Amino acid sequence: MDDRIFRLCEQMSEDLAHNWTLEKMSEAVKISKPYLQKLFKTETGIAPKIFLRDKRLEKARELLEVEHEQISQIGRQVGMLHESHFTRDFKKKYGKTPTAYRRDYHDRKQAEILFGQK
Repeated sequence: MDDRIFRLCEQMSEDLAHNWTLEKMSEAVKISKPYLQKLFKTETGIAPKIFLRDKRLEKARELLEVEHEQISQIGRQVGMLHESHFTRDFKKKYGKTPTAYRRDYHDRKQAEILFGQK
């Protein structure tokens, strides 16, 4: 993978709450926006904004499993400032809303503890 794209992916993954715009991404790796979009897609198979959204949703899923904060707060922690967009995108990726995911996850874990299932 191109080192610039690798570094950008690391930066975005480490600071999901940052307001990453295409301009800020291109400045971070010192290449033009159009070239960034082309190179990123060539190297990863997806657009930079899609990569960022997916990373944010993955981190949100992890937080829903361990944190007891409100759904909106978890969305903000990962840089998804609008709860409706967060809920819509989460449901599209994981097949259920963040609230339903959290409930189902904890129900499953409780059943594993009570009945020794995995």
